[in-house]
Amino acid sequence: MAKKRNKLIIFISFLVILFAIFLFLIYRAYSYEKKYQINGFKITEKYDKKTNEYQFLIQYNNNTYPFIINHQYINKKELLTNIEIFKQDDELCILPESKKLTLYPLCSNGNDIYTSNLTNIKIDNFNYPKNEDLNKNYQKINIHNILDRNYLIYYYKGFYLINSKKNFEIALFNKDIYTINLIYQAGKYVIIPDYEQEYYFDKIYLINLINGKKDTLKLENAISFDSQFLGDYKNKVYLLDQKEEKEYVINLNKMKVEETDYVILENNKLIKKDYDEIVNKKLNFLKQDIRNYQIIDNKLYLVIDNIKVRLSDLDVTRIIKNDLENVYFLSGKDLYLYNNLAGEVLLLSNFEWEFNNNNVIYIA
Repeated sequence: MAKKRNKLIIFISFLVILFAIFLFLIYRAYSYEKKYQINGFKITEKYDKKTNEYQFLIQYNNNTYPFIINHQYINKKELLTNIEIFKQDDELCILPESKKLTLYPLCSNGNDIYTSNLTNIKIDNFNYPKNEDLNKNYQKINIHNILDRNYLIYYYKGFYLINSKKNFEIALFNKDIYTINLIYQAGKYVIIPDYEQEYYFDKIYLINLINGKKDTLKLENAISFDSQFLGDYKNKVYLLDQKEEKEYVINLNKMKVEETDYVILENNKLIKKDYDEIVNKKLNFLKQDIRNYQIIDNKLYLVIDNIKVRLSDLDVTRIIKNDLENVYFLSGKDLYLYNNLAGEVLLLSNFEWEFNNNNVIYIA
C-alpha cells in the first residue's frame, strides 16, 4: 500500500509540475508582432518585452498613425476592437478602442500627424481633464499646476522645492553660482558638488526630491571638477575624475563615497575597463530614453517607428525630462507637461528660464 501511495504522490506531483509549466508557457510575456484589419484599417500590433510597451501602427488613407502605450503583458493578441473616425474640413482624427487598454486620438491634416490637443475637432468619448490654474506664487515662480509631482528649482544659491504640500528653500551656497555642469539625478536624489570650492571639491550634497532633506558627504580624497557622471546602477552612482584618472562610486544606501575600479555597465553587469578606453570611446551607462522625444524646428515631437507625431505647437527650448508617458519641456519661461491622456499642461513659470535653463529643474 505504501508503494502505491508513493507512486500516486509522485504521479500527482508530476502532473502538477506539468500543469505549472503549461501555465508558465501560456502566460509568460514575450515580444511579438501581429498584423490584422478592422473595418478597412490595417493594423500592426507589437509588444516589446524589454520595455513593456505596446505599439500600434494603424494605416488609413495613405497615413500611418503610431500609438505607443506602456503596459504589462496581456495574454491576448489583436487588442484593438474598433476605430472611430472624426472629420472636419481637411482634418481627420482616429480613436482606437480596446477592452484592455486605454488609448488616445491622433489626428492629421495631409501627411502631418499630431495629437488631438492641437485640433478643434470634437472627439466623442475622449476629453482631456480640466486643470484649474492654481494662480500661486513662490519666490518669483508662478505655480499653475502641481499634478502630485515634486519640483526642485535651482536659484543660484541653492534650490527651491515645490510640491502640493509646501514650498521651501534648500540653501547650499553663500555666493551666486550661475553655471553648474556637474550635477546628476538618480531616482529621488539630486547630487551636486560644493561649487563654492575651485578646481577640486571634497564635499557633495545629496538632496531628496521628495522631502527636501539635504545630506552632506565629506570626501576622503578631493575630486576634480573635470569629472563626469557615468550613470547609476542599483542605487549607486558612478563618477569619473578625468584629471586624476580615478573612478568613484556614491553609495546612496550607505551615504558614502569610495574609489572603485574602472567599470562600465554592459548587459546589466558591471564590467571592468581600461581608463583610456572609457575616455576615448566616451563610455558611460547613462540611461537612454525609451521614448524618442525630439525638438524639430522648435516643435516637440515623439518619433515612433520613424514616424513623427507633433505634440505641441509651442516653441520648445528644452526637453527637461521624460518618464515614458510624460514629457516635461520648456517653452521660454514656462514649464509644461505633455501626456497623451492629460494633454498639454502648464506647470510653472519663471522669467529666469528664458536666460538660463541648463540643469535648473529636476522632477520626481
